[in-house]
Amino acid sequence: MARLRDLLTAMWKPSAPVGGDAAAPLVPEPPALPCAEAEPVQPVSQLPPSFAPGLWDSPLCRLAALGPTPSLLVVKLDHAGDFVTALPAIRRLREAFPASRLTLLCAPFMRDFAATTGLFDAVHGFNYYPARGHPPAAVPDEALAAVAALDLPPADIAIDLRHADDSRALLAALPVRFRVGFAGLGARHALDLALPEMEASARTGGLLAPLPAGVRLSALAEVLASAFRAVHGQWAPIPLGAPPALPAFPDGYVVLAPGARLAIKLWPEENWRVLAERLLGAGALGLVFTGTTEEEPLCAAIAAALPADRVVNLAGRQDLAGLAAVIHGSRAVVALDSAPAHMAAALGRPTLCLFSGLADIQSWAPAGPRVAVLSAHASCAPCFLNDVADCTHGHGCMTSLTPDHALAGLAALGLEFAGVPLH
Repeated sequence: MARLRDLLTAMWKPSAPVGGDAAAPLVPEPPALPCAEAEPVQPVSQLPPSFAPGLWDSPLCRLAALGPTPSLLVVKLDHAGDFVTALPAIRRLREAFPASRLTLLCAPFMRDFAATTGLFDAVHGFNYYPARGHPPAAVPDEALAAVAALDLPPADIAIDLRHADDSRALLAALPVRFRVGFAGLGARHALDLALPEMEASARTGGLLAPLPAGVRLSALAEVLASAFRAVHGQWAPIPLGAPPALPAFPDGYVVLAPGARLAIKLWPEENWRVLAERLLGAGALGLVFTGTTEEEPLCAAIAAALPADRVVNLAGRQDLAGLAAVIHGSRAVVALDSAPAHMAAALGRPTLCLFSGLADIQSWAPAGPRVAVLSAHASCAPCFLNDVADCTHGHGCMTSLTPDHALAGLAALGLEFAGVPLH
């Protein structure tokens, strides 16, 4: 236990730039941790949780909105050795965005060399880091004004290939829509997509060795490339089984997957029934219920009040490859935070995910080119509760989501059936 306490204490130390990027300032003493034998202190909130149902504006949604050929601005303002280590990452960006305009903002003395690489459509210089000595601990106001005064052409994405976060604030002064970089632990930066800074935290925590500089930069470039692939139709390699025989619904069918592994993820059964009725009223549409054998009674209960000739209950009747085939042939999928939602997103089908407060939405929401995530934005999320009975707030993260919210989510995906928009 003493060893575990020492490791946790080390992890609490705030990170600081070290090595080639910046000097290592003194690290303040970490806050004291309770002894292993002490009873944990549970914080008590005086306010009830808040719920604000609506679609989640995820970073990947913002990335998708940039279109298939976003322009990129690579920011690499440090020194010659740093620039050379970044070349594999920059080459990866050029491969991932072959039709995009790629602009570089670098130190003035690197402009000619950078231009000879053939990787950039334009190269601009900005004098920020001193040739010798340590960089500033924080971005001065005059530097923010100076970089804004460069009057660079607007770009869709800026990626800062600097390990330390001592230049990150410069991104806020650039005319860009989406910002990518490393985020220092304990620091706040307006980044849309980030990897945690690795070198200082590794040295401070003593729990792992930092990756080589060039590998870390390539990892950041690959994160951006992978996120872009996820939202622009480069599907995951999911095997498709033999599709089941389904009625020939004139307007196709929508898959409803009302089950989940944990009850705390479930949406009220009556809400599913109302949503199903509203969908059936939008045209000659069919509904296909999917789920495991254990979820078959839930699907049957929802379908019981619906027209039998418009509904098929496949719960418990298909394996994962068969489920993929059903989803692949659908007009849209409505599911919880569960396998069908992730499968539909990966297959590029219009996907509405009703996301509970159990898990971290930023980590576990499905990602794909046509995904809408409906959330209550609960202030108590993520709760990580295993049992809905342990929730003392009426399961508000799911009960506050209504069929109207779900229909608005489907409408946001641009769906309509028989010319009838969903609203």
